[in-house]
Amino acid sequence: MPHPVLSEKRLINTEDLEYIIELVLWSGYIRNADPLSLIISSLVGAGKTEIIKLYRKCQGVLFLTEATAFGIKERYLDDICAGKIRHILIGDLLTPLSKQKKTRDDFIAFFNNLIEEGVGSVHTYALHWDGKDFVKCGLITTIAEPDLLRKSRRWYEMGFLSRAIPVTYSYSEATKVKIYQHIATSDDLKNTSLKTIWLPRVPITVRQNKSLNMKLIELAMGTEEWEKVYGFRRLEQLQTLLMANALKNGRMDVTEEDYDRILDLSKYINLKFKEI
Repeated sequence: MPHPVLSEKRLINTEDLEYIIELVLWSGYIRNADPLSLIISSLVGAGKTEIIKLYRKCQGVLFLTEATAFGIKERYLDDICAGKIRHILIGDLLTPLSKQKKTRDDFIAFFNNLIEEGVGSVHTYALHWDGKDFVKCGLITTIAEPDLLRKSRRWYEMGFLSRAIPVTYSYSEATKVKIYQHIATSDDLKNTSLKTIWLPRVPITVRQNKSLNMKLIELAMGTEEWEKVYGFRRLEQLQTLLMANALKNGRMDVTEEDYDRILDLSKYINLKFKEI
């Protein structure tokens, strides 16, 4: 399957991070899997929001800079139910979480349901909505490193962070030099980059490879050490990443090639902030 990419500018050395985002977007079009969610973290100023903004015009994407649970439920549940929206991108997670405690808690609780269990009928004082089935949608967002580390234990306790794949990174000295040089020599500092990736019109079934899934168990169990939660969800997410990589590369069957690619990308799926 062709998947042309259009881009006016590139961030420096972020190809692997962009690839992970694209796999998460592809996961929304796998019939036998739920859309994956992603939280990207690094230091302030590392370009996290700029990376996900590259995909703001992709098929099935709703990009928001500000949101509440009520606003999303009121305006977008029908589009999510119809498959028009498969991922919600929020530039900085702290923006919708900067409100009063009840609004923050409602937001996290809503996405807990939307990401995994699904949102069924909604009947509150202000909103009545009856879905035909449980509605699910993926979330792609960012948060600065200090905020993630400060909130991670609370979010694990709430089940929020285990529902999303954490991707962390930092810049090596060599990469920082490249970024400084790029800024110093650029004729236009306004970032208008945009990516368009080809995605299928309808979900496609991808056949899993159980022997490769078994090889993922060790990787999933390894996350228990730093997450302090069972790695069952992480194993399911890794299996979906295998299927997404197959589909992105035009295959309906998971192969060793997919396992090798996800194993390599897994160096970012942790709270270690690996240098790029």
